Amino acid sequence: MFRRLLCSLSVLSVSIAAAQGAALDTPRLQGIDNFRDIAGTTDAYATAHDGTMRAGVFYRSNALTPVGSDLATLNGLGITAIYDLRTPSEIAATPDTLISGARYSNIDIIGSATSGANITTVSFHSAAEAVAMMQQTNRAFVSDAGMRSQFSRLFNELASADGAALFHCTAGKDRTGWTAAVLQSIAGVDSATIMSNYLATNDYTAARVAKTLAMMPASMATIYAPLLGVEASYLQAGLDQVTAQYGSMDNYLKQGLGLSQETIYVLRGKMVEYNSLPGEAGLAGNAGAGAQFLRQLQGSALSGTYSAYNYYLQSAIDAGSLGGVESTVGGQVHADAASYLLRQGAMIDRAAAPYASGTDLKVGQYRLWTTALAGYLGTDGSSHAASSNEHSQGTMVGVTRRFTEQLSGHAGFGYSKGSVGGAGGEADTDLTFFSVGARFAPDGLERGLFVDANAKAGWLDYDSKRDLGGGLGTAKGDSHGNLSGVTLALGYRLPSGGVTLEPSLGVRVSHLDLSGFKEKGSELALDVDGIQETRRSAVANLDVAFAQVPMGEWRLVPGVQVGYEHVLGDHSVDSQGHLLGLDVDQRAAYDNRDAFTGGVNLTASLGALSLGAELGASGGGDSHGFGGGLKASYLF
Repeated sequence: MFRRLLCSLSVLSVSIAAAQGAALDTPRLQGIDNFRDIAGTTDAYATAHDGTMRAGVFYRSNALTPVGSDLATLNGLGITAIYDLRTPSEIAATPDTLISGARYSNIDIIGSATSGANITTVSFHSAAEAVAMMQQTNRAFVSDAGMRSQFSRLFNELASADGAALFHCTAGKDRTGWTAAVLQSIAGVDSATIMSNYLATNDYTAARVAKTLAMMPASMATIYAPLLGVEASYLQAGLDQVTAQYGSMDNYLKQGLGLSQETIYVLRGKMVEYNSLPGEAGLAGNAGAGAQFLRQLQGSALSGTYSAYNYYLQSAIDAGSLGGVESTVGGQVHADAASYLLRQGAMIDRAAAPYASGTDLKVGQYRLWTTALAGYLGTDGSSHAASSNEHSQGTMVGVTRRFTEQLSGHAGFGYSKGSVGGAGGEADTDLTFFSVGARFAPDGLERGLFVDANAKAGWLDYDSKRDLGGGLGTAKGDSHGNLSGVTLALGYRLPSGGVTLEPSLGVRVSHLDLSGFKEKGSELALDVDGIQETRRSAVANLDVAFAQVPMGEWRLVPGVQVGYEHVLGDHSVDSQGHLLGLDVDQRAAYDNRDAFTGGVNLTASLGALSLGAELGASGGGDSHGFGGGLKASYLF
């Protein structure tokens, strides 16, 4: 009987009374009085987890019978899909007037067995019988396998809809009301608000219902009035059936309707925008920027679709944790790599220092030398960035010549491979460089005041990959660029009592020019801006060489080096990425204005051949590291 009852609503008249506009700015239509946005009646509904329903996603209504300017209004709402939930007989009695550009689909919820029935063929003896029938109708939405199959199709199609969608039946209250209630439940709207929205049909259709009842005898109107509106007990009967049959709405959706978790998340992503994400309020620095970026992506084409991002975000909402993706999504490793490269000039200078001065050469002599470039630096996590680590390995070959008593010069060629890790990412840098320098001492290279000048330039290949976590895949990118720098220092060489002291003060300028590039391999792969950074530092060094120690035919010379560097101006290094019109900025973990180095070395000489080793440590702020390597040279 309830199947016949639903079809009977096709004969109800349509009111032309206009209603007041709402704060949601959803239009009130003259010929379709129960047309509304499921996001709310006056204001968008709040949802669980600090969410707000999105307007203009899903509309509900009664049969599409526009009058006056209704159709023009509907055409301006961007509706791309219409889902008609009526039987063929209902559609034949009152065909829809279609919206321009919208795809029409008929999903017959109650089945095609009932046709042509109307309110005059349904016989009740009391209003209580009519109420019981409406309650049973809502229970059947849950218990009837055929209806569940049709609802399953409807929700899957609503999830796949590209653009706003409208669903409706004849009166827009029973099949449509249940659909709206289920969608609002998926969105996380509280039960009281869902019920209030369901009951709003009585306000929207009041004029039409009153007109219909006025045309009936009073005794008949009393009995049949429950069929024309809605009561809380109708929807509650369906909800109670969900609990009795499935235990929860989630089980009804998955077991009863066969919806996948992904589809449920797509529907929720379409309908809800979260004002904050789990833990976002307590995040700062790079993680805070990453969380903000994840939240802003809710407004992109990745949200409310079958995307890895949407599934990740909705899972994170349910779990109450962003799962670390807030730290990986912004591309901190690119800033870390840029900071590392800007400090390579200092490493090259330190590696070449034992052979750069030419103080052990006679005028006209050459020294051919080679030295390793090796080191590690780790930076502990801070409030603004995740931890990072840097590894270097390479070699440099050079030659030094003493031109006069006062002047020496050197040149070198080298290769350094760097690996920088941080915030789920890793960047590999291949640097091929050339270095030249000179020392000038007015009173001779062996003693007194001197000036050192060094310049270097290198060609850079850059490869990166970032494991984003949360099922978001791995973003990979590559680029190229160049690195250059100069160091100018003023020092004093003082041999005294078997110890030679060589303090110096100077400045170092390093410049990195890394081309922009586009990552691939993940929906959240970034377009990374080119990085052009110049770092200026004041440097102070003290080299100490002790007297030779004979050991057989070999001569051993131990030494100590201490260094300090102070960055002038802005000492932080940043990177910026873009995705779908959104920006995300990240700051390198290494954030020290002051850096300290110290080390020991030992050189063993036999005739023209010299072998050496050094071991050093570095630190500053939250950073700590070590380096070292072997050296060899030949005098001729």
